This record gives sequence, C-alpha cells and structure tokens, in this order.
Amino acid sequence: MHHTEILIVGGGVIGSSIAYHLARAGRAVLLVDRSKIAAEPSASWASAGGVRRQGRHRAEVALAIEASARWKTLEQELEANLNYRRGGNLMLAESDAHAHRLATFVERQHRNGLSDVVFVDRKQVRDLAPGVAPQVIAGSYSPDDGQADSVLTTHAFAAAAKRKGAEYWTDITCESLIANGRRIKGARTSHGDIEAETTVLAAGAWSIGLGASVGLNLPVRIEALQMIQSTGAAVNSLTPVLSSLGRALSLKQIPSGAFLLGGGWLGDLGDHDSYRLRQQNVEGNWKEACAILPAVAQQRIERAWCGLEAMSTDDLPLVGAVPDIDSLLLALGFSGHGFAIAPAIGRAVADLIAGQSVVELDGLRSDRFHLSRNPLP
Repeated sequence: MHHTEILIVGGGVIGSSIAYHLARAGRAVLLVDRSKIAAEPSASWASAGGVRRQGRHRAEVALAIEASARWKTLEQELEANLNYRRGGNLMLAESDAHAHRLATFVERQHRNGLSDVVFVDRKQVRDLAPGVAPQVIAGSYSPDDGQADSVLTTHAFAAAAKRKGAEYWTDITCESLIANGRRIKGARTSHGDIEAETTVLAAGAWSIGLGASVGLNLPVRIEALQMIQSTGAAVNSLTPVLSSLGRALSLKQIPSGAFLLGGGWLGDLGDHDSYRLRQQNVEGNWKEACAILPAVAQQRIERAWCGLEAMSTDDLPLVGAVPDIDSLLLALGFSGHGFAIAPAIGRAVADLIAGQSVVELDGLRSDRFHLSRNPLP
C-alpha cells in the first residue's frame, strides 16, 4: 500500500494543472495516468487548443475570465513554450438574420462581464481576417481570446508540477477506486494500491469506468471528436480563431502555417480506446472551412484524427465533491471546452481541497445531477 496526501487520477491538462497548483501550495501529490502524458487518443492530445471566453455558458464565465488573464503570462510561469497566441476569436455571420443574432449575442457577452467583445461590420471583419468569404457580413470579436498548443501545455503543467514536488506514475493502469463505506480511500492500480486522504478523479473519458467501480454512475458519455490539419499555408495569414453561425466549424492557423479544423464532428468509437474516422465528416468539415476561408481550399488535408472526450449530459463539466461520498473530488466531463479554463480549474480545485469556498464552481457542482452510489455486489 502506497500512501499519499492527494491522489489525482488522470494526467491530462486538467489533472496536471490541479497537480501543479497543489504542489506549489506545498501539498503532497501523486498523479497516476494510464499512458504517457497527453498521449493518443486522450482529449489533451487531440485538443484544438482554443483559448476562448466569448460564447461560454454563464456557469463558466468567471473561470474563463480568470484563465484568460493567466494565459497572458502562463509561459513565464510554467517556464515553457506553449505556442500561445492572443489573436482573438471571431464569430461570423453570413446573413442578415445571423447578424441580428450576433448583435444580441454581443449584448449577452457584455452582461456576462466581457465588455471588450464587440460587434464588427463587413469591413472590420476583413481587417481582422483578410480573405474571408464574400458572403460574410458581420462578426462578434473577442480580442482577448486566442489559442495554444494542448500537448505542449499539458507537458508544461506536468513538468512544473514535478519541479514543485509532485510525483507522477505514468503507464500505470488505475483499475478501480477503493471505497470504505461512504469514503473513497484511494485507488487500485497495476503498480499496487494507493491510499490517499483525498482522491481527485480527472481521467476524462476513462472516468466513467472508475466511477462505476465504486457504484457511481456519472452523467457522462464518450465521444470521438474529429480534428483535421491541412498542409502549410503562408504563416500568419490568419490571426483570429474563426467560427460561423450555422456551421459546425472552428478554424485556426498554427505556427507552422497549417490550418487546424474542428467543430464537433464525430468519429466512431472502437474497441480498446480506439476510434474510426468517418470520411463523410472529414469531407464535411473541410467543405465548411473552405466556404468560410477560401484559402483553405488551396491546401490539402495532411492528417485527421479523433480524441476521446468525456461529454456531460448538459455539456458542462462536473467539478467538486459528490454528495454522500467523502474524500472524492470530480474534475471531468469538460465536453470539448476544458482546455482554455484549465489554469483556473487547477487553482479552484486546489482551493477546494484547502477548505476554501470557491463560488466560481457553484454552477459546475455535481449535485445538479443528484448523483448517488449504487450498492456494490
């Protein structure tokens, strides 16, 4: 039996941010991950790396604002290159009806505290993103948003956590959580049992089975979310991250010049943590990008992949304690948009474990689902 103060199950960007924030506060932390850090097909390996505040659910806005401020100096804090770029986020309208919706959307962003989000007209859109398609007539622009590299960021959080004293066990399978009555006392792994004062379940798609091991049915499903990378275009030809009302699309350019396409297109889940791309979805995602930014059509698809994402039933993460279960915290179900708020989630969970009140997490509490444990055989 290995003993630790805090056990974190899952070493993705969320788990590693939590480990970093706990370790820098002087807590004894052991993190266990089934694979290497940010390895295929985890969400942290596959993420498009968007750093976005506009369009957030109200329950996430405070965390998104906090995280946005942290991103500006996070490379210095973590002593690592994250390929972070604050180029803005530009949501486009291609019709008068969509432009009207965007004007209302901008007003809602202001009510949520995002006073810098602005409605932009046809000319302003082209000043921000030269080369957008001629049918685009307006946009909502959030200048403080941007992008970063998810793999680099996850490794940077992990390396910083280790420098602060956190212990990492990688390529170690967590077989189950261990319960003693209503208390979660740790986990059973392929490297032996771990006993902890507090256990944090942050294993993404693999959290479902671990919750079930102690009778906890999490309101989470697994989806294989598709990404596409193009061949390299001229670097810095697209600055903001683009999306468009009525299209399933997220479009950005990474430092190599390649375009990176997402938007929630699905692949098929296979056996043993595998997936299969749907060719019609690859083609559909590519077509949407070409329709918004014709320069994409001058490139070709270099590669496509999927990441396994834990999607909650209301598309909001579950962060915090579980009623009637002691010594367990959840940080999961980020539903494809957890990367951007990872710095704030790490800080918030560390504060929770320290016994502080964290009102920013109130809308993400698991008790909104009335979770309970089933009796174990």
